Amino acid sequence: MHIIRLTDPKFLSWDKFGNFVSLLCLIHCTVLPLIAMILPLSVFLDEAVHVWLFIALLPAAIFGAWSGLRHHGDGKPSLLLAAGLTLVGAAAFVPMNTAAEIALTIPGSLLLIAGHTLNRRLKLISHLAGTSPANP
Repeated sequence: MHIIRLTDPKFLSWDKFGNFVSLLCLIHCTVLPLIAMILPLSVFLDEAVHVWLFIALLPAAIFGAWSGLRHHGDGKPSLLLAAGLTLVGAAAFVPMNTAAEIALTIPGSLLLIAGHTLNRRLKLISHLAGTSPANP
């Protein structure tokens, strides 16, 4: 019997999921305000969207960083992911004006995308090289 683990690449790629949600954050902050001037999309501009996007980002970043460290042992993606989560989390939970939220969310989302992308590449390189420096 095969046990499916959350870190099994066949089950779910946390980095791909994290990139997708981070991209949603980026689109939410850059494109939706422009579209909202034309179309009534007030449901997507609600402040609760930031919290829900952060809730989706959190497990992707944590499990992505953990599985990356376990697989390739490099801490750089984890640092990028932590910095991105910090910025996006501050924008979601600290009261501030819209300009400040955008100023935090855009670089935070970009850091998350960079962290997940680097993590996926390092996993691939480690897999192709047949090495796994971290403990199994």
